[in-house]
Amino acid sequence: EEGEFVVIVGPSGAGKTTLCRILNGTELCSGGEGLYGGTHFEAARGREKRALQQGIGTIYQDFCLVENLSAIQNVLNACLPDMSLAAAILREVGLADKLEEPVKNLSGGQKQRVAIARALMRNPSILLADEPVASLDPVTGRQILCLLRDIQRQRGVSILMNSHNLDLSLEFSTHIVGMNRGRVVFDGAPGDVTEAVLRDIYGEAAAV
Repeated sequence: EEGEFVVIVGPSGAGKTTLCRILNGTELCSGGEGLYGGTHFEAARGREKRALQQGIGTIYQDFCLVENLSAIQNVLNACLPDMSLAAAILREVGLADKLEEPVKNLSGGQKQRVAIARALMRNPSILLADEPVASLDPVTGRQILCLLRDIQRQRGVSILMNSHNLDLSLEFSTHIVGMNRGRVVFDGAPGDVTEAVLRDIYGEAAAV
């Protein structure tokens, strides 16, 4: 639903990243269909597809930033330059003092904040986050998830995040989707994730 914080969990190779790439249009699905705002995403072409993609921001595990550019230049790469908007969004993500700092000088958590700011530049209705805290230490990772939750609540943006960390997924999500071998095996509330559900998602290795 609109405005939810959805986390997709599952073992490596379950298809989480592939699903994310299908949803932002960088890969085509081999079956089924995707609908965004009532439009068939797979069938959209040219301007129509670009217009749909502008409503979807993507955050990556490895940041995908230009290291030699400053934080604000990286954010401006997302659209036609709007210095005041980019500066405001960098302040929103806690980097008011790092606007002109080369990204190569930033910590991993700060780089991910720049990446989040870049994803917000087009005011998307959906944020796709592909393992956004996997390369960060636990404290910094939690800070980034708190920031994403604040963005979700304050902006009303929907977040769809892939994660290997089940505990954090259950804590921060409003909705959990469990995948195994390319199929959805669970779709429900975090409170409904039981040991039986975990076995469906992760196999017998999930048993405690």
